[in-house]
Amino acid sequence: MKRYSYLIILLMIAALFTRCDDNLMELNKGDNPLSIEASAPQIVLDAANPDAEALKLTWTSGTNSGTNAAISYTLQIDLAGNQFAGGLTLEMGREAYEKSYRNEELNNLLLEQFAVAPGEEVSLEAFVTATVAADAIEPSVSDITSFAVTTYKPITSTLYMIGDATPNGWNADDPTELRKVPNKPRTFSWSGSLAAGTFKFITTPGEFIPSYNKGTAGGTLYLRESFDDPYDEPFLITEAGTYTITVNLATLTIAVEQGEGPAYSALWLVGNPTGWNFEPMRADALDPYLFHYNGDLSAGGEFKIGTQQGSWDAPFFRPAINGTAEGVDLDVEVWAGDPDTKWDITGGRYKITLDMREMKIDIVPFTPFPMVYLVGDATPNGWDIDNATPMESTADPHIFTWSGNLKGGEMKFSLDKQSDWNGAWFLAGEANKAPAGTEEQMIFHYPGAGVDYKWKILEAGNYTILLDQLRETVIIEKQ
Repeated sequence: MKRYSYLIILLMIAALFTRCDDNLMELNKGDNPLSIEASAPQIVLDAANPDAEALKLTWTSGTNSGTNAAISYTLQIDLAGNQFAGGLTLEMGREAYEKSYRNEELNNLLLEQFAVAPGEEVSLEAFVTATVAADAIEPSVSDITSFAVTTYKPITSTLYMIGDATPNGWNADDPTELRKVPNKPRTFSWSGSLAAGTFKFITTPGEFIPSYNKGTAGGTLYLRESFDDPYDEPFLITEAGTYTITVNLATLTIAVEQGEGPAYSALWLVGNPTGWNFEPMRADALDPYLFHYNGDLSAGGEFKIGTQQGSWDAPFFRPAINGTAEGVDLDVEVWAGDPDTKWDITGGRYKITLDMREMKIDIVPFTPFPMVYLVGDATPNGWDIDNATPMESTADPHIFTWSGNLKGGEMKFSLDKQSDWNGAWFLAGEANKAPAGTEEQMIFHYPGAGVDYKWKILEAGNYTILLDQLRETVIIEKQ
């Protein structure tokens, strides 16, 4: 037994000396001099490949003078001729022998920390210091390596679309956002319904500059950076329809393709709130990827959204998690068969919007606005929104009526009389829409008027108006 005890003690002592404070000890590095080099003497940063490696600085280990002590490295980078009075100092730590920069990373570093102008070639210098974790050994310093880098103008990471052809019109505060295309740097895409009209792109909500406009050659973009620039040519859509727009900001190219639209052109709400009857949803007037159901679902309980009327075997739009309650921006999936997941709501009057492009759904209990107002030169008080003509409420808080004289001209409905005209509106389904005299669908827009479609009263006279906030319908009938 003593033999085994001695053996254990010897192993423990050996392990202790082997470790000998891991924070200080390292293998003998020999007598290699400390040196550093850049991956290339001249580098032109590539805006089209932001995540690709642009620069790699590598250095040798240097020597720890036979002490077996660990070595820590410090990298310094500065503008050539600055004598490293400022620049960048990076504590690289131990066993670190390289530092890499991606195109966008290095471009941002040079523009922001070194104040280099976009498109400028700048000369840089770098060296590395090795500090040995042992007494009486001075840090060693490498020679300086020099290299030149040419920067580029930063490219926006967000892109939006405005114009009378787009869902939200020329309202820069509520532009239509394009999505980044995965694995395609600087590329954005959008699919949806466009009206006949024009559009261009902006980079920041609320800001008309900078903008990307139609280039002078087909399929190209032009970056307009100042209101002083007279070139402000928009893109033109000659035929309303469903389109896919793909934009590459690095190459300043654009593709506009007219498509066939979403996978489903009709959808049905079915579940306990509908008595398990298939109730049709309403396709959005501007975007075929959006479907709405506004109505009384007081029974509450489970529901899902069918893609084929009366069929229980067809695919259904469903929540990812069974029993998901009402809310906004909820995730949606679509499949046939099990698991038969459903949403589960408490019951009441709801506005439901399904977005097949984003695969999201809003299930929102409806709260009516307390008043609805007539605005426009066809109405008694014209375009004076502060004195807009009020409608009359009814026993049903969703229903409003009005009777009176309308002049020839335009008209729309305000729900809050916001003096900046950026409030809630009911709009016509198309521009210059003559009233049908029967029930017609309205467009609800908040904030702002978006496409700003109005009714056109062609014949002055006495009219009665019946407006349903919940169902978003109106009857404008001449007496």
